Amino acid sequence: MPAAGVVTLILVLVTVAALAAALVRVALLLKHVNFTLGTVIAGVRAVELATRPINPVLGDIAGDLAATQGALDNLLAAKAQRSPATGPSGNGPLLVSRLPQRGA
Repeated sequence: MPAAGVVTLILVLVTVAALAAALVRVALLLKHVNFTLGTVIAGVRAVELATRPINPVLGDIAGDLAATQGALDNLLAAKAQRSPATGPSGNGPLLVSRLPQRGA
């Protein structure tokens, strides 16, 4: 084989090796980008879940609090009927609600 043919084959092999190395580097870079994007997407979904509207939950909480306030008002009324309206020292109310009165 002539020297020009050997040199041509060597140059082709070097070129193919350089292209293969570049493609392997690009593949590794894309693998890292894919992992990073997966992490970012998971974080965005977590933020979406943490910041979803809370209005439906607030309605449920308000209903529960209204029921609790009604039960406490009934308990206070029952306690006032069974005992005097003074505390242990005899000079103040037994229990004072800090919640706003209904209808006020």
